[in-house]
Amino acid sequence: MTKSASIRAIELTRAVFESIHGNLGVLKFSIEELKPTNGSPIEESKKWDVICSFFESVGSSAPSRFQSSVNLNDGTVTIKKLTEGETPVQRYKVALEPEAETTPTPTNTNSTK
Repeated sequence: MTKSASIRAIELTRAVFESIHGNLGVLKFSIEELKPTNGSPIEESKKWDVICSFFESVGSSAPSRFQSSVNLNDGTVTIKKLTEGETPVQRYKVALEPEAETTPTPTNTNSTK
């Protein structure tokens, strides 16, 4: 059974954060918002915006919030920490293999928005 695009977008997002922070660095990972950014009534969206939060470490007093843009066509996940002030946007490319574990690799396209 194939997974829906929304589930794959969530899994890719979590895989990126786990590769950065480790398994314990993604404590209480939760999805706050999940929106398709393209698609049609006939075809499921291949691009998603995901707002999530999690405790970055065991000693964290409050969860950190992030906005991720996921492109399932090419496996790109762009993340931005939602904090006061500007934070750099980081882009990651995830190897897309059906039903296999994902291994994100950072690309050198950091920018600020």
